[in-house]
Amino acid sequence: MLIDIKNLLIEREQVSLMDLSRHFHVSETLMLSLLEQWNKKGRIQRVDTSGMCGSGCGSCDEAEESKIYYRWKPVAEKPIFTSAK
Repeated sequence: MLIDIKNLLIEREQVSLMDLSRHFHVSETLMLSLLEQWNKKGRIQRVDTSGMCGSGCGSCDEAEESKIYYRWKPVAEKPIFTSAK
């Protein structure tokens, strides 16, 4: 399932915790445990979008879980250093 999560994050670029749980038919608690495996390897980025609207009207207020998104981090290329002589 970890590879399937990876593929979905790459395909959709950013996916909420709630959508990940629904897509794979697992609880959010289990999904968090699975995501932690990728997090330990530094392969995902958690994006907290709560409070991003800023208008204060309350119309965009949703469950906290729907405000947490995850992104797949592309592999960073290692810089090539040349020794100065």
